[in-house]
Amino acid sequence: MKKSIILSALVLAMPMMAQNRTPKSVADIVASMPAVPTVEQIYSVENKEKADNTIYAPFTQALQAGLLLNEQEARNIDRRIQAAGQKQKQANSQSMEQYNANVNAGLMPSQEEMMQLYMSGEIKENMSDAQIMDVMAGKFAGKWGVSKQEYLKIISMAQSNPKGCEAYLKANHPQLYQRLYAANAQYGNSNVREEDPREPALGRIGDDLTRAQEELTNAINNYAGNVYRVGKAQGTDFDQLRTQMENDWENSAEKKQIAAIEEALQNRIDQWYGTVTIKGDMQFPAWFTTERKKENALIDQWNRRWATKWQKIAQDGDRTIRPIYQRVAALETENEQRGRQGDSENFLYLMNKKLLSALFAYAFQVYQPANDALAFPAQEHVEETGYVIIEK
Repeated sequence: MKKSIILSALVLAMPMMAQNRTPKSVADIVASMPAVPTVEQIYSVENKEKADNTIYAPFTQALQAGLLLNEQEARNIDRRIQAAGQKQKQANSQSMEQYNANVNAGLMPSQEEMMQLYMSGEIKENMSDAQIMDVMAGKFAGKWGVSKQEYLKIISMAQSNPKGCEAYLKANHPQLYQRLYAANAQYGNSNVREEDPREPALGRIGDDLTRAQEELTNAINNYAGNVYRVGKAQGTDFDQLRTQMENDWENSAEKKQIAAIEEALQNRIDQWYGTVTIKGDMQFPAWFTTERKKENALIDQWNRRWATKWQKIAQDGDRTIRPIYQRVAALETENEQRGRQGDSENFLYLMNKKLLSALFAYAFQVYQPANDALAFPAQEHVEETGYVIIEK
């Protein structure tokens, strides 16, 4: 019997445990972030408390825990970036040494020769990579003792298939191969330093993340300025809507009807009290609850009308902000996919993770419209039951 009770408790707890799982990534946040509360969830104090306790407060607690983990991860990423940067610096230094060795061997154009091509106008800024390579081939194929077409073929092979290029040179251009070998022997016998093929994609992800961060910052700032600024010409922000609500409630048809019901109810209670002969605590009759329910129905009617306007402000803000954060999550997923395809200490990959760590911390601002909706200042219900102490 005890085992059954324990298992039942675990089954009931599992959905809540899953909902409260600490997010470790932007994708986790996007997947678990609740939607902006509906009008039904905010129009009464009771409904707001239920929604907050079961949905929104648990998410907030999980997010707070996630931010602590993110701070630790950010420090770890900084250490990895420092190590990767040092490694890249050394690789770049070696690459420059290799480049100079090839220039000295007459196998590659010098920086001065490249500058002359730019200064002469033979290479222009709006040229494609293929067009630039075509100009270079015409100028420097002679350094290799091959035709322009063969130069382009060898360069293309070196970029796409270094080992295949080496075999091709051995078989078809043995003298050129020997020159390349002599110039690059200390660098691994390759005239082209192999680059990480993921870097163009990783660089593009970094650019997209930077743009998304700018868009997100602007969207969050615009939302905050629109909904919190006091003294706007139009009453579309929460402050002015709250003022409108206060004024409307005092003059509303619902409040007048409630006052009439309450006055009649108090008169009826007074008459009922005069007929009671039993001492002690006495529960009000059922008609008391019936009349108070009528009052609460009118309160709900008024609350729903204004909750619709209040919720729309938050909903409009969420529809502007949340899609940008969802795009960040998609970029994060792509960055991780690229990271698993090669060296996990790639500098660009780690720089993207650093930017994503900063974007992780935007979560509470992204989540703000949901919190704002939950702050709807609903009129509270009146008590539907009551009792009186009879002492006569």
